[in-house]
Amino acid sequence: MNRIIKVEPFSKEAFAPYGHVLMREPGVPPIKTSPPVFADRIPFEVDDGGAEFVYALLKRKEFKFSALERHLKVTQGFFPLFGGPAIISVAPATDPNDLEALPSPDSVRCFLLESYTAFVIHRGVWHGTILPLEESFGYILATRKETTDDSIDPLYDGDCQIRDLGVTFEIQL
Repeated sequence: MNRIIKVEPFSKEAFAPYGHVLMREPGVPPIKTSPPVFADRIPFEVDDGGAEFVYALLKRKEFKFSALERHLKVTQGFFPLFGGPAIISVAPATDPNDLEALPSPDSVRCFLLESYTAFVIHRGVWHGTILPLEESFGYILATRKETTDDSIDPLYDGDCQIRDLGVTFEIQL
């Protein structure tokens, strides 16, 4: 079964159910006006483990996916460095106590991430791999060390829970 998803503009309001957006011009007065200017901020949380920053590199691939992942012990921050824009797919969090609770395919959304915009995903929110529009994309991932270790060798019940939704999503720009 295939489903086409249209990419939406990335904004604080549209992304609010899934996480926080960090923008260079958020539309509110700066938090600090003297150099450096603090224009916006977002929270970041880690449970029982060490926080780490991972330098992540992606290559462009086909704009299709069928699996999403979630993390229950950490919010994850994505801070683009080069190669934007890119696409991020998300779906609402499901019951954290039910390993079989998957988001409805109708609830999956895709956003166009500009290279100057960062975001943090709420715990339990389902998300896909970032799909770059350019040949390569680099970003800093703020996460939990144990979650990174889980994602290298995913566990069914670890903090990196990857599930196939049984639908192939084709992304339309």
